Amino acid sequence: MKLTQLSAFALSGLLLCSVPVMQACSTTQPASEQVSDSSITARVKAQYIGDGSVASRDISVETSEGVVYLTGRVQTQAEKAEAERIARNTKGVKNVVNNLAVGDID
Repeated sequence: MKLTQLSAFALSGLLLCSVPVMQACSTTQPASEQVSDSSITARVKAQYIGDGSVASRDISVETSEGVVYLTGRVQTQAEKAEAERIARNTKGVKNVVNNLAVGDID
């Protein structure tokens, strides 16, 4: 495992640990799907960090029932497309809803 991949994996673990515990109680999903969705989110975030072609700090990733929702802002249409491609190619992802905005905030 490369150092960047290891760092991305460690960072994604920290991100998962920062999610409030009560948030998991606000869903009707079975626990097995919650764990799976959490691991998908962590994998997508780790891929972004390891890839470097997308501004991972500006992209919010949420997963529900295997569907990944991307929100936030990226600089270019190419970066938006790459963020979606990475998410789609992540293990466990069923679909991607790409709501990323392109360009600077006015």
